[in-house]
Amino acid sequence: MQQLAALVSMRGKPGRRLIVEPHGGHYWSTQGTRQRPTDLFTLRIDDHERLTMHLADDVKSPSAYMLAHLRQRGWRLPPAASVIPNIVPQAATSADNRQLKPVWQIAFFGRLEERKGLKLFCDAMEMLDISTLPRIEVIFIGGEAQVDMLPSVKYLNTRTAGWPMPVTIYGGLPRAAALAILRTEGVMVAFTSLVENLPFALAEACIEEIPFVTFNVGGVSELFDADVHADVIVENVSALALFDRLEAILRQGTLQTSVLHPAIKNSADLWHLFHVNQDLSEHHRQPKRVAIARADARPVEVVRLAADHSSKTLKQDVCGHLADDSVLLLLPPEYSMPPASDMGIIEYVASQLPRLSKSRFLGAVVFGAMLPDDRVSYPTSPTWIIYHGSEPLCVENSPLLILTKFFCSNFLAEAGDFNVYKTWVLIHHLRMAGLVTTSFPEPVFTLNNFSQADTGCLADRIPAFRKLEGDLASNQMGISEQVLISQHLAPVTHPAASFRSSFDKFQGQHGWQYIAVDEHGAEKGLVWETGDTPTTEDGKWVCNDSSQAFISQTTLHPCSLPNHDCCQATTAAVGVRYVSNLWDEAALVEITFEVWPTCGDGLSLHFILTQNNSSSVLFSKVFPALDVSPPHRETFEKVLAIFPGDSLLFLVQPGANHDCDGVYVHDIKIWQSEAKQIFHSTHELISGQ
Repeated sequence: MQQLAALVSMRGKPGRRLIVEPHGGHYWSTQGTRQRPTDLFTLRIDDHERLTMHLADDVKSPSAYMLAHLRQRGWRLPPAASVIPNIVPQAATSADNRQLKPVWQIAFFGRLEERKGLKLFCDAMEMLDISTLPRIEVIFIGGEAQVDMLPSVKYLNTRTAGWPMPVTIYGGLPRAAALAILRTEGVMVAFTSLVENLPFALAEACIEEIPFVTFNVGGVSELFDADVHADVIVENVSALALFDRLEAILRQGTLQTSVLHPAIKNSADLWHLFHVNQDLSEHHRQPKRVAIARADARPVEVVRLAADHSSKTLKQDVCGHLADDSVLLLLPPEYSMPPASDMGIIEYVASQLPRLSKSRFLGAVVFGAMLPDDRVSYPTSPTWIIYHGSEPLCVENSPLLILTKFFCSNFLAEAGDFNVYKTWVLIHHLRMAGLVTTSFPEPVFTLNNFSQADTGCLADRIPAFRKLEGDLASNQMGISEQVLISQHLAPVTHPAASFRSSFDKFQGQHGWQYIAVDEHGAEKGLVWETGDTPTTEDGKWVCNDSSQAFISQTTLHPCSLPNHDCCQATTAAVGVRYVSNLWDEAALVEITFEVWPTCGDGLSLHFILTQNNSSSVLFSKVFPALDVSPPHRETFEKVLAIFPGDSLLFLVQPGANHDCDGVYVHDIKIWQSEAKQIFHSTHELISGQ
């Protein structure tokens, strides 16, 4: 996503404005997961989305709920941000009055996945005592997904096999066919989604006069008059609350259909009026604004930085010598200036800084660059580092454009915590002053080399050279209230065990072991091999030969070659074993991994639990070699009893002729049941349950 799309659009046709509609944002869509992700990829995407809203000319949300959700997270929206519901076909001519209909069939309608409440729906169905009900049938209709590492239809076939009522499962039906089933007499839909904005399926049910009940999540209650439709709204998101409502309806045998809110019915008229008003208000004013902006392009003061440039010296050289309203380009030594023909872009962005600093609190703009191999990379929050694709290479600083007055008043070199200038430090200081930074979405500069080569600078982790410790870290904390709020909102901060967090150069550290297994099942411990630097980010666990079998902090890489070149064997599977020191009858085990088998004969993954010298396979899966992209990504979760001395082994087995593929492990985590209870209690508290 282009963070500065709003700014770029001003260089386009006169009158052009950027209007953004927030719907299913990346971080928003992770609601309902056991542990909200805080990995760098997720945070970087979230920052892109936040700044797109922040710099847009206007925001029109389909629901008041979404605007409130974003503002609660501290997103700055344009002053005119408001609600205009999405246009729903045939809404304007839908029924104005509710109709009483018979019901005895309960339908789950939606993608067959946990985020849509599939497991919760099944839990409620299993609570029903059909001997006390006049009649009941259950229908599942939705697109295929995965549940507990199984195709969802297979999962449902297994789970519903012993149910006492008739069950019909339709996976992947065309929408017209699905609606035809739902319109059948006696069918009511249970919408059990855990995360929604303004769900189209609910609006469609109103139009088709299909009776339903729904959890009150997101903007659901904005689709109809909530006071009039109290009988179809289940306030508490739980299986028990759903069971109570469904049992009462089935005993009664009837349920009224629902009627759309007038704002939904008239949404097409609201959008038409919005566009008419935009045309009237912008037709004459916008061209003038664009013309002024282009004429106001201003020269830029280029400050060429030296390697390890002193922070105090830089501030002394700039402040007091340049006018406050001048614009600085802080250019690190790794970058080349663009040709004169491209300087117009930089001067144009410089001309916009004063206006955007007032209207959007924009403090600085950073730039991406063309890399030596013709790739393009952009620095983004939260690291502001330029990465070299999948290789462990990066560069610490990036070109930055800033008003001199903002640099001089906010770059706190005098504090003495960072004696050498860093781009991220200046951005951190701007943030503390309430100013935002964004990346310009065009590569203007050329990056000549990487200053932090081979230092474990992977795009999904904070690099080791960025980790602050002791007083230096404490000195960067915000106000006490912010620190307390962060602690209050995140009571569950760490799992009981984590492969990525505990990865170390010593076997058995925190219970983790690193092994290889040959074709005969014989096991041997791997040995630590230090990388180019002494940090664990660069090292890996290997056999004591030149084998391609290894385990790094990110990859489990097995080996299968002739002539006993894999740990003195023809085959070497590699695995990570956790030996428990926990006592928990309901621990949650979570594994997230990526497989990209594009050579050799593929891979197979096995997850094995050993208790009292008896082993059981929790899952086993084969991935044949496929020339496909992107990689296959999965998350496996299972609740199990685990006691001291038990072990969990995640093993990657190679196919034949294998020395090039591995499994990228995002993490292997174990959560104790107490932590789960804290998480769920907090989720219920925040959800108002």
